[in-house]
Amino acid sequence: MEQTVSIIVPVYNAAKTLARCVDSLTGQTYENLEILLVNDGSRDESLSLCREYAASDSRIRVIDKPNGGVSSARNAGLDAARGDFVLFCDSDDWVEPDLCESMLEQYRPGDTVICEGDWMEKTETGPRLVEDAERKDILHYPKFASSPCNKLFLRSTIGTLRFHEELRMGEDFCFCMEYLCRADGKIRLLHRCLYHYDTGTSGSLSKRAPTPEQCEVFYRYLQSTMETLGALDAVSIGTRNDHFNWHFDTLLMETAERTDLTRKQKFACADRIAGLESFRKCCADLREDRNPVYLWAYRGGHARLAMCFLLLRKTIKQHLPH
Repeated sequence: MEQTVSIIVPVYNAAKTLARCVDSLTGQTYENLEILLVNDGSRDESLSLCREYAASDSRIRVIDKPNGGVSSARNAGLDAARGDFVLFCDSDDWVEPDLCESMLEQYRPGDTVICEGDWMEKTETGPRLVEDAERKDILHYPKFASSPCNKLFLRSTIGTLRFHEELRMGEDFCFCMEYLCRADGKIRLLHRCLYHYDTGTSGSLSKRAPTPEQCEVFYRYLQSTMETLGALDAVSIGTRNDHFNWHFDTLLMETAERTDLTRKQKFACADRIAGLESFRKCCADLREDRNPVYLWAYRGGHARLAMCFLLLRKTIKQHLPH
């Protein structure tokens, strides 16, 4: 019997992009689909559009729920899914017509199939269309690792696993890593770009910037899964550190530029960052192209000194002649 693929689409104020997304799903060459459009309290005409699509294609089901965020919407889709496999697609993105067919062709029992998306740099694969790797080495392929939208999940392996709704960062990464902890095969990397990410849509699935404390919670979840997988080699730890340094570096830079915070509040944010285990474990590996003074302070774990430098630089710029 042909297996069913459930495709979960969180929808929030997506009226402008929903047609492109849904058309790319209903036009799949593999037709045994269940498409779950999860309206997450949209304030535009998204819900009525979802219902129109469902009326025209019996494979589409609409779930309407109060706004709770993208993780909440995905979880509602997982609760309702009936397929053998699960794929995720965001409502402002779209996929290639043979996404499902190509992913299923590469599936082997226990394995996790992962395709390329256009957020990745083009890989030079030569004749190797598919690359097999151990699950513990997933962080050797950071562009493949964190998104749920480029992975074919077995629903029975997902089981009770759900996205962490309390997180404001890294919830996608955590779900993928926790799934791999439950799987028992290899990862199969399909070197074809089958998923297209819309970087120009500003509103549909946006999230608040994470606090330092959110970074710490995410770090603990991620570290736990790395330990379970045995992903503690230098390359995997380097990927982890790069991920957190991007967030901490960005948070310091953005906090320094904010006009709604006092200097005291900015220093307090820096002190909170400096007190985190995640910052202390990762800071020495910052690789961004930054001022040497800032790099010295940051890599040494001195977030307050890094903030001092940023504020001093901002003051100097403000007093320079234009």
